[in-house]
Amino acid sequence: MTILLSCLFLGVFVGFLAGLFGIGGGLIIVPSLVFLLPMAGIPPEYIMSTALGTSFSTIIITAFSSAQRHHKLGNVDVQTSKSFIPALMISVFLSGLVVSKLDPQIMSKIFAVMVLYLAGKMLFTLKRAPKNKPLTLHTTLVGGGVIGTLSSMAGIAGGAFIVPFLSDRGLDIKRAIGTSSFCGAFLGLSGTISFIVSGWGLEGMPDYSLGYVYLPALIGITATSFFTSKMGASAANALPVPMLKKAFALLLVAIAINMFLK
Repeated sequence: MTILLSCLFLGVFVGFLAGLFGIGGGLIIVPSLVFLLPMAGIPPEYIMSTALGTSFSTIIITAFSSAQRHHKLGNVDVQTSKSFIPALMISVFLSGLVVSKLDPQIMSKIFAVMVLYLAGKMLFTLKRAPKNKPLTLHTTLVGGGVIGTLSSMAGIAGGAFIVPFLSDRGLDIKRAIGTSSFCGAFLGLSGTISFIVSGWGLEGMPDYSLGYVYLPALIGITATSFFTSKMGASAANALPVPMLKKAFALLLVAIAINMFLK
């Protein structure tokens, strides 16, 4: 019951951020679950993997809800998504099968450096027009593959990378956020399947576990994030573009600092 109530509250906050910035909320969900999951009796050696797998499962619902609202507001680029989604899904699935074998401290620091770089680029574009680099099939496939791999290391929907990537290639920030939410739902689906497969049949996992996905936490988070993500999407459509870019860049800096400290 403690876990369920905590996850209900967590979902309110995560859902709003998901809709506002086009992220899945994994960078908040994962450290929160690392704290909560031991209460469910999950063995210490499986805590991080379960936090990642459960985070991906929540992303499916949260990102889909956010994307639905963004689509109604006209902020989803379906054409770009057609080539972006397959690259994301394949890379995050393959990476998820091996990510538990990597040193999480090293990977989190690499991730934090990348996030700081992207935050700097986002802040820099406030003072100049974007270069509008071409968004070709090749760049979309390569970008999707790299973003999917990085996302699997932190249990995120990739919005911290997708939004700057698309924004730097000419998409309006609101359209980049909406497209990120749409792509993030499919990324979360692929990541969830990967962590279910890699954690299937493990001994010592508590009841209501599906591989590395802990179902009570999934239900608690998505029960509230489904609704608050729509509120965040509406806020993203109403806020001025420069203000939104600055807020998103500051969020990336906070994410990077959290990864270093963690």
